[in-house]
This record gives sequence, structure tokens and C-alpha cells, in this order.
Amino acid sequence: MQVRDEKLKVNVYVCHIKCPYRPCYWARPDPGVFTSGKGYKSRGDRPSNNYICGNRALYGCPDKYC
Repeated sequence: MQVRDEKLKVNVYVCHIKCPYRPCYWARPDPGVFTSGKGYKSRGDRPSNNYICGNRALYGCPDKYC
């Protein structure tokens, strides 16, 4: 799901509508998918110029929020 980040003025892919108000939220540009030997490539389901929750992408959502 996408929510609007009011500070950055961009849409961010998150798992819940309340994510921007949680302490684990970290909006960052989507770098794409990394493949060893080939580098980063855009994700097939969304363009690479969008933002994602970096904490969710790297570590997953904390259990108390999901």
C-alpha cells in the first residue's frame, strides 16, 4: 500500500496506513533489487523512482506492528 509522507511530499510503499507515525518508519528511495555480479535493477512491480520503508525492506516490520 502507498501512503503520502507529509515531510518528503512523496508516496511511500508501507504495510499499514499508520506506518508514518511509528518509530520504525524510515522513508528512503527504492534502490531496486540487487543481484550479485549485476548490481541494482528496478523492481518489476513498481518503478525505481518511488520510495519504500527502508526498515521494512531490510529487516521486516517489527512483530508488534504486523
